[in-house]
Amino acid sequence: MESIGAIKKHLDYMSHEIVEIKKLIVGLESDKHKSNMAWDDLMSASDQISEKWTEVSAADEITSQREKTW
Repeated sequence: MESIGAIKKHLDYMSHEIVEIKKLIVGLESDKHKSNMAWDDLMSASDQISEKWTEVSAADEITSQREKTW
């Protein structure tokens, strides 16, 4: 049978590992939240730009930028 000291050491190690796993999970949740916020901001900016866009269509603009005129 293991000594009390060895069991305590093992429990301390397991507790430390659980804390590290919890940090990873919280970090993933936070990253997901940040990603969702960034996407929402991008879509909002896209809508604002689309409202103000009065020139040629976006597809025509991209085509003209890709055409070599030299």
